[in-house]
Amino acid sequence: MFGGKAQLLPLRLFELKSLKLENRSRNEAQIRALCASAYLGDERLLCRVLGRYKMFVDSKDIGLSSHLLLDGYWEMWLTEALADVVKPGMTAVDIGANLGYFTMVMADLVGPEGAVHAFEPNPRLVERLEQSIAVNGFYRQARVHAQALGDREGSFRLVVPEGEPKNGYLLPVSQGEEGLQTRRLDSYDELLDADVIKIDADTSEWAIWRGMTKLLARRRPITIFLEFAAARYADPSAFLDEILSHDLSLNVVDFERGVIPITRDEILASDDGLDIMLVLSR
Repeated sequence: MFGGKAQLLPLRLFELKSLKLENRSRNEAQIRALCASAYLGDERLLCRVLGRYKMFVDSKDIGLSSHLLLDGYWEMWLTEALADVVKPGMTAVDIGANLGYFTMVMADLVGPEGAVHAFEPNPRLVERLEQSIAVNGFYRQARVHAQALGDREGSFRLVVPEGEPKNGYLLPVSQGEEGLQTRRLDSYDELLDADVIKIDADTSEWAIWRGMTKLLARRRPITIFLEFAAARYADPSAFLDEILSHDLSLNVVDFERGVIPITRDEILASDDGLDIMLVLSR
């Protein structure tokens, strides 16, 4: 009404139940429309992500933060797949959590009766991830482990490419050099009954897999999202054979079709430099 007081419409946050492949274009548009950000100084920004979470991101991070700031989401195909699998009360593990985008999604989905354990060895990312958990009120169900994982306890150096912290990787330390201490995932007793695990740790996936054999040996129902790139491994076929030895179904998150079955031979015949997200379940 002209001359009257402007009415403020309540902000409608994006609903996770809408995360379906058939709604993707509409969802992405809605999420972009809800984007907002504020620069806090010291290369730190606060932004709204997935149309519902507040996340602390990094102005020097080109590879991920720029997408969260402008689009409000990351890898929508994987976001949809996780939303379909993670349920209230579950225990979920986010290995290679980075700034915590998928940690936020899983923490929301498991609810206060569930648990999310986020593993991230980069101190700069850990600080922002812990702040994001706190500001979203997920401190009851989400815990950050500033820890690198592998197949043994050892000392490694974290290499972080300029502007691409999501592509950080581990290298053995030189003699006398201090480094990060790795630990096996199955050394955490509280995670031996994990329901969902996401592994995205450039070049370390095979070592992490070998560090969870006690967990896999329990033969419980489980879903594992594992980023796989044949070029990263000395013998990718041997890695796949190890995976299949645990009676896990082999699927992949396809950009256009969602989660679909895939064979061992199809994986090995694909571009060996291409990252694919396997979905392993029993």
